[in-house]
This record gives sequence, structure tokens and C-alpha cells, in this order.
Amino acid sequence: MYLRDNDERSSDVERTARCTYRHVFDAADATGADESPSVWRCPHPASGAADRCLFHRPVDETRSAAVTEALREAIADPERPSAFVGGTFERIDLAGVTFASDATLDFRGAMVKEDIDLRDATLTGALRLDRVSVGGTVCLQRLDAPATVTCRSLQVGGRWVLCGARFGGRLDATGFSAGSVVATEARFEGGATFRKGVVDDGVSLAKARFCGPAWLSHTRLGGRLDLGNVACDRRLSLAHCRVHGDLVAASATVEDGLSLEHLTVDGELDAPRLTVDGGIDATTAAFVGPVDCTGLTARDGSVDFTHSAFGGPVSFDNATVEGRALRFRSARFESGPASFVRATVAGGFDFSDAVCSADSPVRVVETTVGGSVVCDHARFGDELFCSGVRVERDVDFSDCTVETLVFGVEIEGRLDFAYTHVTDAAAFGDTVVHGPARFTSARFDADPTLTEATLGDTVAAYDMSVEPTGGQ
Repeated sequence: MYLRDNDERSSDVERTARCTYRHVFDAADATGADESPSVWRCPHPASGAADRCLFHRPVDETRSAAVTEALREAIADPERPSAFVGGTFERIDLAGVTFASDATLDFRGAMVKEDIDLRDATLTGALRLDRVSVGGTVCLQRLDAPATVTCRSLQVGGRWVLCGARFGGRLDATGFSAGSVVATEARFEGGATFRKGVVDDGVSLAKARFCGPAWLSHTRLGGRLDLGNVACDRRLSLAHCRVHGDLVAASATVEDGLSLEHLTVDGELDAPRLTVDGGIDATTAAFVGPVDCTGLTARDGSVDFTHSAFGGPVSFDNATVEGRALRFRSARFESGPASFVRATVAGGFDFSDAVCSADSPVRVVETTVGGSVVCDHARFGDELFCSGVRVERDVDFSDCTVETLVFGVEIEGRLDFAYTHVTDAAAFGDTVVHGPARFTSARFDADPTLTEATLGDTVAAYDMSVEPTGGQ
């Protein structure tokens, strides 16, 4: 039996010494002490002749089976608190246990030499694993936890397994570290926070469901991040993450915006059929490998890759952007083609100040833009190929530099081509401009075949020059 602090003891308890362990919380810990805001005193009875209980004696002084039995007995007794703050365990085995009490199961600050096993367990109260250090695996597979689960600064030497678990409250794992995380088909009804984490290998959240916000921002992964078929009812944030492997988001669904700002992915971004409501903020992101956003559907917000860097091929083929704009302002395309085939953009398409290297041709084919296209001051080191493109408003292509240009665009509004320099061939055979066109001070190093274009309004072409290379 445990000892109450008010000294209201039974005769049996009076003969049982209380464990002398006290846990001092630092400023970063949540307090919950019974004597002061910063000190927790163990309520469990001492073990035998020792001055501490089985849960606070050194591991080499106890038998793991005896500690497990005592732990289960303590939890099963509604008169005893399920608090084991600062405990030392060979392992914690509570697999399959159903907790009758709604009291918090509290292991804050515990040291576990091997594993924690809560698979198939059913909780009724909260679970606290803050600052717990585990040498092996933490298994929460199929855990049913209806209340809040906190794992702040949890350290897991091996795998952290949450497959098929249900978290009825919010899961907070801010500042965690693990060898790997596997949470396939887990359900987070209150959302989850995995911010500022460090994972040696990969994280798999495939087919997980987040009913509240999901935050993975500022987390570093040594391997792959798998968000395939994830469903997020609220916002998903990967802001400031560093993923050394691939980032997979195939067929994922996000209902309230996707944050990718300052994200770095060293591998491939594999996100075909990604669906996002509320916009995508990928400003200043860096993608070292290929980017596959084929079949993207984005609604109610902008898709913004301003100042982002792309080190491999980029595909937005068959993408549908129903929000305000698709932006690549000041983006850099360093290697491989950038493809926008049969894309539909309801708002504007902004490519201003973008830089495409000599190894990065751009293809825009059978694409429809409901707003304006803005490409002023962009640099295209290879070919810009536009065919079957329709723009409902204006096209600003001023002050650009292009090596080879195929400009098969139908423009309902005006075309501004002023001060643009085409260093190789320029083809306007399929160009249709319903509004005014301006070619002021444009420069072509080869015959631009402008006579084949259909220009339905006024044309300003003063100071336009055709200057073949070599001055001939």
C-alpha cells in the first residue's frame, strides 16, 4: 500500500516505510508535485529493507519480472496512484493491459534500459512519457488512448512504433528523438506535434489520420518521410524540416493548408495526386532531387514556391490550382526539365525573377491560366516551350532572357515583351494576342517570325532589333 501525505494511514501502512525518492523538476518540465511546484515525492512503499520502492531502485538490484508484477499491481489498484516519475526499469511491459482508473499514467523522467511495451493496451486517463529515456523500442501499437498523451523530449534508442494506435486527445512529442518512427494507420483525433524532433532513420505516417493540426516543423530526419495516403483534417506543417531521404506524399489529403517553408529534401519529393485545401506555402524550400507533383489539386489559397530551389526535374503535369495563384517567383531550377503539361490554374501564374539553368528546359503545354502570367525578369538558360497555352488575362514577359523560345500562347489581354532578349530561335507561329502587344526594345539574335503571329490590337515595336550572333 502507498502512503498518503496527510498521514491518514491504516495500521498496515504504518508498518510500511515510504520510498524516499524525490524528483526535482527543472524549468522545462511540467510540474505536478505534491509538496512544492518543483518537487515530486514517490508515494509507493519502500521495497524490503531498502529505502526506495522497486520502481526507484537501481536496475541491477531488482529482478525485471518482479518489477513488472509490482507495476501491474500498482496500476490495477485504484487506491494507488499510477505515478512512477523518475523510475528506473529494465523494461516496462504493460502490453494488453486495460486501465480501469482514469488517473494519469505518469512515467516522466524515467530511465528504461530496454523497451516500453504498451501494445494493445487500453487507457482511460492521460499518459505522460516526458523526458523518458529508452534504450530500445517504444511500442504503442494499437494502443487506445482517449486522453492526452505527452512525450516531450522522449528519447528512444530504437524504434518508436505507433501503428494502428488511437489517440483521442492531442499527442505532444515536441523535442523527441528516436532511431525511427512507424505510425502507419494511426489515428490522432486531437492532432499531433512532432516538432523539433531528431530521427536517425525514417518516419512513416502512411495512411495515418490527423483530425487536428499536425506539426512536424523543425524536425531532422536521417532517412525517408512517408506521408503517403495521409488524411489531415486541419493544417499540416513541415516547415524548417530537413529530410535526408525522400519525402513521399502520394495521394495525401490536407484540409487546412500545407506549410513547407524552409523545408529541405535531399532526396525526391514524390507527391502525385496530392490534394490540399487552404494553399501550399513552400517559400524558400529546397528540393535536391526530383519533384513530382503530377495531378496536384490545390484549392482556396495560393501554391507558393517563391525563392525555392529545385535541383532535379520538376513535374506539375495535370495539376489543378483553384486558388489565387501558382507562384515560382525568384525560384531556381538547376537541373532537369520543369514540366507544366495540361495544368489548370484558376488564378495567376507567377514566374517573375525565376532562373532556369542551361540544363533546365521549361515545358508549358495545353495549360490554361484564368488570371495573368507574370514572367518579368526571368532567365531561361535553355528552351522555353509553350504550346496550346491559353491565358484569360495578360502576359508580362518583359526584361527576360531566353535561349530558345516557342511561344504558342493565346492571350485574351495584352502581351508585354519589352526589353526581352532571345539568344537563339524564337517561334511565334501559334501566338494569338487579342489585346495590345508591346515589343519595345526587344532583341532577337535570330528571325523571330513575328509575321506568323495573330495580333488583334495595337503593336508597339519601336527599338526592337534582330541582331544575329556575330553582327551579321
